[in-house]
Amino acid sequence: MDLAVVGVAAVVVAENGICDDIRIALGAVAPTPIRARQAENSMRGRKLSNEVIEEAAQIAATECRPINDHRASAEYRCNMVEVLTKQAIQQAIP
Repeated sequence: MDLAVVGVAAVVVAENGICDDIRIALGAVAPTPIRARQAENSMRGRKLSNEVIEEAAQIAATECRPINDHRASAEYRCNMVEVLTKQAIQQAIP
C-alpha cells in the first residue's frame, strides 16, 4: 500500500503570458484535499514570471495544515508543498 506524503496539482489558463485562471489542489497536507485559494488569487491577472510563481508557491505552503507522523514532519510537508507547487505551475503553463 502506498500513501502520499504530499500531493500537488495545478491547472493554468493563460493568454499572452497573463494568468487568466489557475487552480491549485493540495493533497495529504490537511485532513482532506484542499485548494490553495490564496495562492491562486495571487496569480490571477498577473504576468507569468518566475517571481510570481515563486510567490504563489510560498503562499501555498502557508495554506496547508499537515500533521507530523512517521512518514514526514509537518515542516517537511510544507517545504515540499512550496517546491511541488512551483513545479506543478511551471508544467501547467500552456
